[in-house]
Amino acid sequence: MKRILIVEDDAKIAAALAIRLEAAGYSVSTAPDGLAGLKLAVEQKPDLLLMDIWMPVGLGFSVAQRMQSLGLKGIPIIFITASRARGLKKAAEALGAVAFFEKPYDPQALLAAVAEALKSNADVPPEHCEANAVV
Repeated sequence: MKRILIVEDDAKIAAALAIRLEAAGYSVSTAPDGLAGLKLAVEQKPDLLLMDIWMPVGLGFSVAQRMQSLGLKGIPIIFITASRARGLKKAAEALGAVAFFEKPYDPQALLAAVAEALKSNADVPPEHCEANAVV
C-alpha cells in the first residue's frame, strides 16, 4: 500500500484529503505544519507528499528544500494552495513538484495526479531516502 503524507494546517482540508485518499486505497498520515511534516517524512519516508504552501512553522517551499537537503528528494511532491500569488506554480516546479493545485481543486484531477506521481515514482529505488536523516 502506497503511503502519502499530507502536510496541511487547515484540519478540515487535511481530513477531507485523508478520507478521499484512504478511500482510493492509500495509507495516509497528516501533519499540521512544516516542522511536523519534516519529522514525519524522515520517520515514515512516504511515497508521496501532498503539501500546502502557506503554513505555520515552515512554508511548503522551505519544507521541500529542507527535505532535499536531508536526502528525501526522491519523494514526489504535490503542492496545494489557496493563494493566487503570482509565481507560485513556477516556484513549485523549480523545486521539482510533480503537480500544483489551487484551492478549491478538482478532487478527481488531484486523485489522477496522485496516481500518476506514484506510478512515475515506482521505478525509483528504495535507497532514494537516507536512513539516518535528521531534522
